[in-house]
Amino acid sequence: MKQDSLKYTFKTYRLDHLYLPAAFLALFMIICMFRLEPDDLFDMSRAYLGAVIPLVGGIMASYAILDDPALELRFGTPARAEHLLVERLGLIFLIQVMCATIFQVFVTTIGADLSPLGSFWRIQLAWFIPTISLMSLGCLGSLISAQTMTGTFLTSLIWLIELLARGWLACNSGKYFLVFMGALMADHPDLTANQITLTVLTFLFLIFSWLLLRKQEQYI
Repeated sequence: MKQDSLKYTFKTYRLDHLYLPAAFLALFMIICMFRLEPDDLFDMSRAYLGAVIPLVGGIMASYAILDDPALELRFGTPARAEHLLVERLGLIFLIQVMCATIFQVFVTTIGADLSPLGSFWRIQLAWFIPTISLMSLGCLGSLISAQTMTGTFLTSLIWLIELLARGWLACNSGKYFLVFMGALMADHPDLTANQITLTVLTFLFLIFSWLLLRKQEQYI
């Protein structure tokens, strides 16, 4: 049953959902080709990894479950909520991992230095934690309202507010919820606490999403 469910996920995944991450990846790769100064390359790299990938992941996650054209039939089969979350969100996260990996290899090849973000694992955490945070938020927002647009709006709004007010948030209690800190403020003394807080919030959002998905009749 689990293998059949995975096959269904791959077969019904809308390929047009790949256009958004692919388009942003291509755009930033092209920009980086014309910005050959080391500082410019670094700024573009951390902007893509720390801001664009999380936003795209959050938007895609908003459509991950409820955008299934055969949702009623899917819920009519014995499918556990946790399996559905792992299958749908896992596929989106895999796409983001591929984009992040391709981009890092590309910018490193053309001379970008990402070491100001820290060690190799610090660099990965700079996009990994914001991505899973916004993905879980987008998914939860869609499930709470039973509308995919709500998750998209919520994710985009939080992203925009934090981007515009990142300086103020970094100096106040909002620093623990600032998704851009790992990429834009790698030397912030509260970075570890920030990443721990975002990780905890991610798990909470996923737990609430799981609880909502256990009552699937409200989405039929």
